Amino acid sequence: MALAALAVVGASPSPRPNPCLAAKEKGVPCFPVITTIKGEEVSVRESLRTYDPRKDAHAPGGVPTVDDMKPYRPGYHPGTAPIPLVKFDPGCVGKSALKRLKGKNDVYYLYRVRDIHGVRVEMYDRRLEASTFQGELEFLGRFDGECDARAAYFRELLKESPRVPPGPTASPTPQASPR
Repeated sequence: MALAALAVVGASPSPRPNPCLAAKEKGVPCFPVITTIKGEEVSVRESLRTYDPRKDAHAPGGVPTVDDMKPYRPGYHPGTAPIPLVKFDPGCVGKSALKRLKGKNDVYYLYRVRDIHGVRVEMYDRRLEASTFQGELEFLGRFDGECDARAAYFRELLKESPRVPPGPTASPTPQASPR
């Protein structure tokens, strides 16, 4: 057995035959093609074999985590972590300051309205009279500044219509293409 293995190992690879030799004899043109593999060979099976969820944060070749993306965020400095203490919209604050400088009204009233059109949340720049309103009117609050009023308005909208993720469908949608 050792002699047979030595014969196989010791044998040099035979040179490849000229692919254009037969074509040249027939007098037809020949265009030889050679396929070479560049780069490292990747195997999903091998990467899953080496993955240990107790030791590794995530599988190799998987989606990057939030910590992996930190260096690519704007304003990132190594050794620091952003701490969002105050959240505000600079455009909204500037608009509100401009309204106050011009002497315009910057007080808003938020209501939940029930009428023939259904239930909805509405924001007004004046207080509504419940006696003249056709339907039910629920006062939700008075807000100084458009920023606070808009934030409360959007919070109430989220309470009114919670988003339900779409479930799986049994059949494809009519717009779906078979390919």
